[in-house]
Amino acid sequence: MRGGFSDEFGDRYSSARTYHNLGMVAQELREYDQAGDYYQQALEIYIEFGDRYSSASTYGQLGLLAQMQENYAEGLICRQRWRYYVEYQDEYMATVTRENLEGLPE
Repeated sequence: MRGGFSDEFGDRYSSARTYHNLGMVAQELREYDQAGDYYQQALEIYIEFGDRYSSASTYGQLGLLAQMQENYAEGLICRQRWRYYVEYQDEYMATVTRENLEGLPE
């Protein structure tokens, strides 16, 4: 799937949301490796375009995915998500993320 769905039409940025959503579907189906691949592709595109706010959601999904797999060290990626939401003054998402982090060991 490299190259992206929207890439065919010259809209690489929009393919990030598609990859993110595919990751969520794969995660629900417990296809964790595939979910991680989709999330990574979305994250690469968001970083390429300098979209820190949108990458926060994908970082969060990667953190939750790692937590589901009891990979707590990797799950700490979720902390980056919280920093982005605080940076953009999104108090609701910062609170949700903080609550998710409470389950992670330091």
